[in-house]
Amino acid sequence: MGALIDTVIIGGGQAGLAISYHLKQRGIEHVILERSRIAEGWRSERWDSLVFQFPNWSIRLPGQTYTSDNPDGFAPKDEIVRFLEAYATFIQAPVKCGVKVHALRHETPAGHFILETATGPMSALNVVVATGSYHQPVVPAFSQSIPDSIMQLHSRDYRNPGQLPSGNVLVVGSGASGVQIAEELHQNGRHVYLSVGRHDRAPRKYRQKDIYWWLETLGIWRLPIEAHPEMKTWRPLYTGVGGGHDINLRQFAANGMTLVGRLSGITDSKLYFASDLLENLTKSDRWFSSFKSQIDRHVLENGLDLSIEEPGLAQPGSSQELDQVSDLDISNIASVIWAGGFKSDFDWIKLPAFGDTGEPEMRRGVSTWPGLYFLGLRRTYTVGSSLLAGVGDDAAHIAQHIAARP
Repeated sequence: MGALIDTVIIGGGQAGLAISYHLKQRGIEHVILERSRIAEGWRSERWDSLVFQFPNWSIRLPGQTYTSDNPDGFAPKDEIVRFLEAYATFIQAPVKCGVKVHALRHETPAGHFILETATGPMSALNVVVATGSYHQPVVPAFSQSIPDSIMQLHSRDYRNPGQLPSGNVLVVGSGASGVQIAEELHQNGRHVYLSVGRHDRAPRKYRQKDIYWWLETLGIWRLPIEAHPEMKTWRPLYTGVGGGHDINLRQFAANGMTLVGRLSGITDSKLYFASDLLENLTKSDRWFSSFKSQIDRHVLENGLDLSIEEPGLAQPGSSQELDQVSDLDISNIASVIWAGGFKSDFDWIKLPAFGDTGEPEMRRGVSTWPGLYFLGLRRTYTVGSSLLAGVGDDAAHIAQHIAARP
């Protein structure tokens, strides 16, 4: 079994490294178990052209800030990997790469956890699960009705347009991944059908400041989800591609992309879409206007010298009529990209620490099971809990909790 370790961290990404920093500051013995390499998700589960969604000046982890000759630019994914590798070296993180944890149990008489790993069992007093929220790609069951002649990929496995056969592409999902992939394919000369669901349009820049600056300044970034449950479904769209620009799905349509409603079903010959396209676009425009109004009030109340310089941002979106497509012959598309996100998979944790939905029962990462913690999950405590610049706050909270345990 080996020696009993105080704390084992599962996952060597930004969350695992952030908690390692804070445990080191408190002199708490720990080890990080990483299934593959540091920042593996950034390496192998992102498309080639992805860039970080927030400006370079915002990239940071506890104790270190990313430096760049272009602070207002947006770092490509490979640069994020280099930053995380350098950070691991900087904090001298005790990482063991290539160690996958197959199961986590608790020995009640002994009072410690047992981790079954690829290299043998380990025991620990505390365990921090820092594997994130994005484990299993979400693909609807009716995808099996799509003919084998049509290529299907989840956004996790998409790399670039050259990966797809020639012909039209259906992108299902209007979150950050879906719209950025759709835009890339459209610019590559593909005709794209984008299936649009719930989303929130956001300005890349407004009143001379990036959206990240406004999220920090207005306090939105650090709003506790418990006090603001509407933030649980907040899905803002922005991109850093090409130096950063707004994402306006109405403009996508004006440029030649075909927008359709939520994909509701498939037969051997047709794809069927819900009639919710305009409703989803209108709700998104409403949030866009509300957010700008919130900024305007803040500028006025605080006497800030931040004039509106961005042309075309006064109106929420184009008023042009959009064709309502209710169905589409499946022969019109050559490939489908599923961009509906991921679901969690904690089946390997053999403890009664989860609710009916399969999500951990916890409060700001502190599980109802003593000594068990979850870090880097989406919306753990704030909207920034799972993100590079926000995970450090929750990491500090968990480290303090571990230090206070008997």
